[in-house]
Amino acid sequence: MILADVGNRHIHIYEEGAVVDLSYDDAIEYFSSQTLYYICVNSAVDEKIKRYTSWKNISDLIHIDGEYSQMGVDRKALCLSRGDGIYIDAGSAITIDKVSGGRYTGGMIFPGLYSYKNAYSSISKKLDFDVELMDRELDDLGNLPKGTNKQIVYTILKPIVDSVNNIRGDLPLYITGGDRLVFGNLFDEVNLSNKFLFEGILKALKNS
Repeated sequence: MILADVGNRHIHIYEEGAVVDLSYDDAIEYFSSQTLYYICVNSAVDEKIKRYTSWKNISDLIHIDGEYSQMGVDRKALCLSRGDGIYIDAGSAITIDKVSGGRYTGGMIFPGLYSYKNAYSSISKKLDFDVELMDRELDDLGNLPKGTNKQIVYTILKPIVDSVNNIRGDLPLYITGGDRLVFGNLFDEVNLSNKFLFEGILKALKNS
């Protein structure tokens, strides 16, 4: 079974246990003639998929107890994947969701790291930074840093880390998304993978 998560920047393809991130056009071109089941948060791309492929949109099959009406299907799938826990999806937005007692209890939404990057660089070129090197700029979240880059990184990451720690308790932490590695060293006992969401989709399909 080939699965896809149609996101805000890419289409993430899950095939034979591996995940590949492709542009919208490349994914549609390469897999247009294949049987593929997908979820989608991008209505414009969804229309294109319907026009050029025979893929099956299974977004309506993805549900979790406690969900709210406008909750993204990708977040619901992620929260289904491993049961109770805190789930971070570090993508175009950074979503933080909590599942406790088998029920979705709420979450938070921060801008994605590249949104922060664009916001800072729009103020001044001197405030630009490299997202992939963010963790190298971070010495200690417990002390105010010196240096422009260090202060930017601290300003972005400190509220996110504190927010997670405030709601985590003894729950396991699962981190996914394209920028997941930036957060990997900021928490204790972290589970990192780009497959969690697809595990949730498979679980939903099995129970549908």
